[in-house]
Amino acid sequence: MTEFSAAPPIEPPLYPIGRRTTLVADPQRDGRLLGVDVWYPAASDDGSRSEYELFPGVSFLAAAAQHEPPPAAGRFPLILFSHGRTGFRFAYSLLCEALAARGAIVVSADHPGDGLTDWLLGSFVDDRTNEINRVGDAHAVLAELGPGGTLLPAVLIDAIDHERVALAGHSYGAYTALATAAGARGVPAHDRVRAVACLQPYTRTMSDGALGRVTVPTLLVVSDQDTTAPASSDADRPWALLRGRPTWRVDLAGASHQAASDMGLYSELARDVPSLPTFVRQYLNATIGDAVGPGLRPWRELLATQVSVVWAFLQIALELDAAAGVTEARRLGSAPGVAIRVR
Repeated sequence: MTEFSAAPPIEPPLYPIGRRTTLVADPQRDGRLLGVDVWYPAASDDGSRSEYELFPGVSFLAAAAQHEPPPAAGRFPLILFSHGRTGFRFAYSLLCEALAARGAIVVSADHPGDGLTDWLLGSFVDDRTNEINRVGDAHAVLAELGPGGTLLPAVLIDAIDHERVALAGHSYGAYTALATAAGARGVPAHDRVRAVACLQPYTRTMSDGALGRVTVPTLLVVSDQDTTAPASSDADRPWALLRGRPTWRVDLAGASHQAASDMGLYSELARDVPSLPTFVRQYLNATIGDAVGPGLRPWRELLATQVSVVWAFLQIALELDAAAGVTEARRLGSAPGVAIRVR
């Protein structure tokens, strides 16, 4: 076993962090099985760290998350996070841990048919099927996280503030979040969604009508060097059509498509794994350039900025602490390489 560490965390944690891994079987879709990771504010930190297994024989220790400690007292907003194409549920572990450390319960599920293994093995599905599946996956997980849900122990379900539910996603995961809020591909809009946060969004397959049905507060984080989902094809149109108030657009200079993922971390870890399978190394070589490289800002710096942006937005959109959110947005807006527009 080759084991590494993701430490340090992206920022000093306000709360200790817990992590659980579980499964959802959706009875509405022939038992479709989804792997699920959950990060949450914990009551204390004993110094141990949870383990993320990238593939058999290679894993890394969490930056801050412990394995299944008791949750902190109180109720916390829920963020349902959706991974991008060729991603997987904990491919954004540093981002998700940091949001949990700020005071949220963050849940991320795999999307079978559009995960890394599916693309490496050629078992991926077509776009239309993928989009139907993704929105259905969000509905299935939210159903299990609602009052009386069985996905998590009762003490964790009770820790969710069910009036403050946000959807977030990266790339195709932003499609998941927006389409779940709007209703799309024959799947109805979800009525518990109060805000949407989109990181390097992929939206070109959404119709104008679907984008116009998003009426909850929405955040778009756009990377200026994103060639996979550039602003011209995937951010400008949503910015014009989304109807939630407030809607934010945050443009990051020196950032590319994988600015929100753990790909920067993987670029560092991969150098020390001589036995990395060839097909995995080829995938990394093709993807790492979207996280690190000439002209890009340091990946940890970009992740920290996005954590602050998402949290400031949610403080306002979910009415957690609007004054603090406004103050942080002003600070971010004056930082080099960050441009914020709000309407």
